[in-house]
Amino acid sequence: MAVRREIPDHDGRYERTTRPESTPEQIRRGIFELGHTLGRQSRAALPANTVALGAVILRGGLLLYPGFAKVAPELDFCLLAMERDSDGRAGCRYLTQPPRREYDTAILIDCVAATGGTLLASRRVLTANCSIPAFQAAVLCSSEPATRTLLNQGMDVVGFRLDEALDGDVVTPDLGELDAGDLFSGIPAMLQRTAE
Repeated sequence: MAVRREIPDHDGRYERTTRPESTPEQIRRGIFELGHTLGRQSRAALPANTVALGAVILRGGLLLYPGFAKVAPELDFCLLAMERDSDGRAGCRYLTQPPRREYDTAILIDCVAATGGTLLASRRVLTANCSIPAFQAAVLCSSEPATRTLLNQGMDVVGFRLDEALDGDVVTPDLGELDAGDLFSGIPAMLQRTAE
């Protein structure tokens, strides 16, 4: 049976990161810090001696990668570039091949789960390339429908907020209006400096 683990925000880091008035730099810095906590909690949720793959879903998961790599250096990692087609179905544009052919579990690392479709599509891609019997979604936040879908599909879910509202395809509250890749690259800050 799949397990849901909501991480308490005792120090208020999640709340500070997702405030509407937060700048891209504050959001990015906050996500890096949240990634450390999410990485620790995700790894702690696995049995000892588990051979695990950290599957970083681009672009949002890249923001969380440094935290996972720092607190769980024994994980193997791969990158999945996921994108939606014109009908809204998630597919994989490319995958860096996982180092092994067999794992006990895979941790799917992404910032936000709106519908759960990208995480489920990522699981399909990985099981086509490796033998992996168990999966965990490690996200900062998830809509309530996405959390329910993932749990019903047998995937554990770990994150700070797992019952957020879904407005169309957008989880609310979310990490601001900026795309995760924009936050990671610092492009908005660069554009703002150029405009001044």
